[in-house]
Amino acid sequence: MLKLLPESILKYLIDKLPPFTGILMVKTTFEGTICGWYGKPDDYLDRNPEIGEDVCELVPAIFGMIPPMVVPVVMPRIQTRDQCIADIHIVQDEMTDDYWIFFVNQTKEVENIRQLLQRLNEIQIKTGILSVTSFLDNPFGNLHLLDYVTFLKQENGFFILLGERPEWFKELAQHFPVTDQQIALAEWFPFIDVFVMEADDFWKEGKPGSLKSGIWNENAVTGKTFSLNAFAINLNESNYLLIKPLFDEYTEEQDLMQRAREQSLAYEKLAKTERKLQALLDYKEKFVSIVSHDLRSPVASVLSIAQVLNSDAEFMDHLSDFNREMIKNIQDEMHRLLDYNDKLYHWSNLELGNFELVTSRIPLVDLVKSAERTAKPKINEKQILFKTRVDEELLVEVDKTLFLQVLNNLIGNAVKFTPTGGIIEVMGTKKDTYVELIIHDSGVGISKSVMNNLFHGFVRESTQGTQGEKGTGLGMGIVKKILDAHKVTIEVDSSPNQGTSFIIYLPLV
Repeated sequence: MLKLLPESILKYLIDKLPPFTGILMVKTTFEGTICGWYGKPDDYLDRNPEIGEDVCELVPAIFGMIPPMVVPVVMPRIQTRDQCIADIHIVQDEMTDDYWIFFVNQTKEVENIRQLLQRLNEIQIKTGILSVTSFLDNPFGNLHLLDYVTFLKQENGFFILLGERPEWFKELAQHFPVTDQQIALAEWFPFIDVFVMEADDFWKEGKPGSLKSGIWNENAVTGKTFSLNAFAINLNESNYLLIKPLFDEYTEEQDLMQRAREQSLAYEKLAKTERKLQALLDYKEKFVSIVSHDLRSPVASVLSIAQVLNSDAEFMDHLSDFNREMIKNIQDEMHRLLDYNDKLYHWSNLELGNFELVTSRIPLVDLVKSAERTAKPKINEKQILFKTRVDEELLVEVDKTLFLQVLNNLIGNAVKFTPTGGIIEVMGTKKDTYVELIIHDSGVGISKSVMNNLFHGFVRESTQGTQGEKGTGLGMGIVKKILDAHKVTIEVDSSPNQGTSFIIYLPLV
């Protein structure tokens, strides 16, 4: 096998690695596709490598490391499968640009460290230096002897420093809070904030074992730079975080390696967030579709029954005043629920971008008359004087269906908030370079707090109509979305008890 290795790879194997009995070697292309392997995969991996497979699928720990920014890359003490810890070396063939990945088993070395810690604790317990109780409470209390600094995660998200601080930590964080004081660890180690997000998921699973961070650098006030690793550990239903330096001195290679790992981590987190966001959008779309379609039929049925009962004078005459009022309330509430259902459906489609403008040139007066017909029953009921002053020859280029929805919302609101006997005016005027459309009412007006958020999607605070009509909080958000799609501007001028004017500026056709 050695005779088949490229000269540069063979030189690295002899010079840099320990006696290479038991090493697993995996060859990949520049892009990370496996094209060969030699050794015993069972010693390191859950399965054998497959030719043509992406090596990151076989070994997730090296995600984003091929191609590396610098070579060779050494990733120490990586858990490649259960009960297997290995150093991973990524080396490039100088002649072909292929990569060779060496797995060097370090499980025995790690186990020796564990046994050393156990013996150390046993000696301290026997000599009275460490009580059995304190050992159970803090099993990592003596890891400072091996250059680890240990923290215990609290339920409130803070950390507590356990045991003594190793010398390197005293140099790096000279004013670090004392033991037993709650600490926001990210304020001292910003990179930890990223790792703790992953560690929280690991801790919530409650499984024994550990999770290893990427490598990052911290600068001491002395100018010395430390390359660090963090480990999340779940033991005895407690969550621990350990930090240890990897090297004594900072090198440019370590900096490049850190940047590669951080970039990989950032891409991975971005992809994970994108997947979660897409799942939420899919859920939202399905939910709104179910609500808008499946609820519409039963609501419409109840509304029809209420309308039939209300229109049956003989039946209504036999009812008490209370029952007649209840049937009228049912009819009004079903109208409102149906309106809310329609607006929720349209708002969702607009938010998700599930629409396409189909514009045509239409007389503006025709659109206004159509919206007036829709609102006519309520206009007559409240005896409102509805005035229109729109030039018959004035044309606008809009999507007829969507723009009618804008006018229906604006005129419908004007009717809702105008008292009995009030006035609504719709005026369309040709200016030099645009068309000005104004919908004005003599209604209750809009407070400043509501007006500031009027067009920002769902509005929780809204004004009740003059007859107690309730708003959905969606209407103005729908209006803004449709007009934005048309690249049209809308303004509002209003104050409480002074009426309201909506002004739309349309391109001149």
